[in-house]
Amino acid sequence: MYSVIFHKLSGRLETVSPRVKICVALGVVGLVMLLWPPASPAVTTQEVTSPAGARLVRVGLYENRPKIFTAEKGRAAGIFVGILDEIARRQGWQVVYEPCTWSECLAELEAGRLDLMPDVAFSQKRAARFDFHQEKVLESWSQVYSHGKKPLMSLADLAGRRIALLDDSIQQAALEEMMNGLGYEITIVGANSYEQAFTLAASGTVDAVVANHLFGNYYYQEYGLQRTAIVFNPVSLYFATTRGANADLLAAVDLHLRAMKAESGSTYYRELAGWLTPPPTEIVPPYLVWLMAGIGGLLGLALVLIWLLRRQVGRRTRHLLEANETLRESEEKFRSLFQDHAAVKLIIDPAGGAIVEANRAAASFYGWSPEELQGQRLQEIDTQPTAELKELMAGQRTCCECRHRLADGSARDVEVFGSTIDIRGKILLHCIIHDITEQRKLEEQLRQAQKMEAVGRLAGGVAHDYNNILSVIIGYTELALQEQGVPEPLPAYLQEIYAAAGRSRDITRQLLAFARKEAIEPQILDVNSTVEGLLTILQRLVGEDIELIWRPTPGVAPVLADPAQIDQILANLCVNARDAITDVGKVIIETGSATFDEAYCGEHVGFVPGDFVMLAISDTGSGMDRQTQNMVFEPFFTTKGIGHGTGLGLATVFGIVKQNNGFINVYSEPGHGTTFRLYLPAQVGVVPEKSREIRTPVQSGNGERLLVVEDETAILGLVERILRRLNYLVVPATSPSEAFAAADQYGDDIALVITDVVMPEMNGRQLADELQKSWPKMKCLYMSGYTTDVIAHRGVIDKGLYFIQKPFTVSDLAGKVRAILDG
Repeated sequence: MYSVIFHKLSGRLETVSPRVKICVALGVVGLVMLLWPPASPAVTTQEVTSPAGARLVRVGLYENRPKIFTAEKGRAAGIFVGILDEIARRQGWQVVYEPCTWSECLAELEAGRLDLMPDVAFSQKRAARFDFHQEKVLESWSQVYSHGKKPLMSLADLAGRRIALLDDSIQQAALEEMMNGLGYEITIVGANSYEQAFTLAASGTVDAVVANHLFGNYYYQEYGLQRTAIVFNPVSLYFATTRGANADLLAAVDLHLRAMKAESGSTYYRELAGWLTPPPTEIVPPYLVWLMAGIGGLLGLALVLIWLLRRQVGRRTRHLLEANETLRESEEKFRSLFQDHAAVKLIIDPAGGAIVEANRAAASFYGWSPEELQGQRLQEIDTQPTAELKELMAGQRTCCECRHRLADGSARDVEVFGSTIDIRGKILLHCIIHDITEQRKLEEQLRQAQKMEAVGRLAGGVAHDYNNILSVIIGYTELALQEQGVPEPLPAYLQEIYAAAGRSRDITRQLLAFARKEAIEPQILDVNSTVEGLLTILQRLVGEDIELIWRPTPGVAPVLADPAQIDQILANLCVNARDAITDVGKVIIETGSATFDEAYCGEHVGFVPGDFVMLAISDTGSGMDRQTQNMVFEPFFTTKGIGHGTGLGLATVFGIVKQNNGFINVYSEPGHGTTFRLYLPAQVGVVPEKSREIRTPVQSGNGERLLVVEDETAILGLVERILRRLNYLVVPATSPSEAFAAADQYGDDIALVITDVVMPEMNGRQLADELQKSWPKMKCLYMSGYTTDVIAHRGVIDKGLYFIQKPFTVSDLAGKVRAILDG
């Protein structure tokens, strides 16, 4: 078609001057160039043939704009592609891009079916699978992007959320490690590509998506997402190859990469400048562009003479205007990206540390205006300059931790991420400041919790061994006191020993309670009677300057709870009330009844339908604001100074109430005191249990045969003497194997087995189970210095088991044995 047109035109132009002919010919050539469709480079191996002697390099191609992706007509594009193509041109390589997902690409590279894989973040784990070159291509970090309706401000906000991540990515491993270390749980939703991950976030299928900041900042607005200030895991990006292969490729990459970095205006810097801006919005469809170009070509052909005369001046003018406009738009885009970014950003002159520019987020964070920040040096706002900061300024590292001073005099822990940028030939440092104060607090709370857990285990173990010793002291002292004719003043001495041992037993019980190893016994309680029995102790706790007021409601129903837990609730709340009162004031304890229906609970969050007994503790102290009330039951949260509270008191109260199927409500206003209302399920129609007598008559046996199994010979001898004095026939055994031999000898004649819980060979529960297989009627009493999971669950002894805690008295053992035998 084009040849016919040219032939007709040439026939008509035979009569015109040679200059006009030349002009017309140039116009036709221009029209052909406009209308001829552009060719695109091939991607698949079938379409590429390697020139003789050229090195064929197979490269993985996955989707991660703007670093590497598939453009129109299957053409590979992106930062890494542009850089690699320039290296291939210099080396004479023939590069073949093979499309695959991220996981598939890594698998193909590891199997040796790919020669190079771009955009691979270095880690020790990956270094065991692949080989990397030395000169890094880019630096990147991970950033969180959230759905618009679900704002996220810190790592704590990710707890319980669904997070989309690229399968087998380094972001996934880093995020899981951080969240697990902080004790948070998240749900990971894998994706084959970043486009799929961002689509999941945009549709609301997940709460947020994690991606490298280059892709995320490039596309988050297109998907309608919000860029959060949560950044982590700074990494360096490289080309990777199969381990032990292609060392020449890596050496060539390092050689040319260093050369391009040293050359201003090289392909390396052109690729960075060309891709690190958001993609333009396509307004005109491609087919319409070609149609308009064709029409323009025809019009240009008609006016070719005029166009040729003005061509030179017009082209120069147009290029100048376009260059100025491009420069202006580029500056506006970069300034907008810098100023409007949610992260705190500073531009630093590494030569002296002067702050060249600060964005609005930095002004909000530090409390100074951007102009005031520009008058300072980074070293002036860093309260603790470190060697790492100097290395960051020298370009020897990309991240360091600092403590920065704010305008109000306070200080915050921060991470500083830095990368060099070239502005008008001057090398500056682009810094992103990430506030990690809350993260450090969470880490400190985690360390505190682990320390307390370790102390608890130590306390439990110490109390167990101490109880074994106290068992011998208390038992033999009690036996000695029961002896007749002991000369004076020995009985008085023995009584003092017995009393001191009793006080020591109370101390071990406190240690066991701290370690959650003491057996608890829920029982039906009259709340009014329980509180009245503690009023004297509570008055001592709050002090003489505070009036303790008791307002019981007669006739409230009983509750099912361990009396010790009720004591703990009252003590913790009264101590908190005391600390909230500055000088003099009042602490009021009240009881009452409450019934809530479904309608009421539907309007009041946290309330549960049913009948409840209300226990309220109020004070006239300083009160709390709404923010403090929302956090008051969180473990380790405290408003007291260092050394004046662990932050576990109210958390313990909350846990006890929940354990007993109740709930708690708090009301407070600053300056008007605080009221805690505890609601425990009412046991309607049940009679409260009477308090047990402190001392009961020692009950003797009737000649029954008892098997006693204890690996501590001192305790075994003590129990044997006590039981023989109580008219029992005792068969002692120091191990489970001796117990089996005794059982074979006496069989059904053994009425009761008394066994320690923790022993060599097997524990007491296993011993009893084995004996009862042969003698089903044989009963068992367990004894131990503390409860274990062998016979208890959360401190409550398993149903149907008998247990006596060391140290015990003669009357305790006598009563327990007699009750089991008579039961």
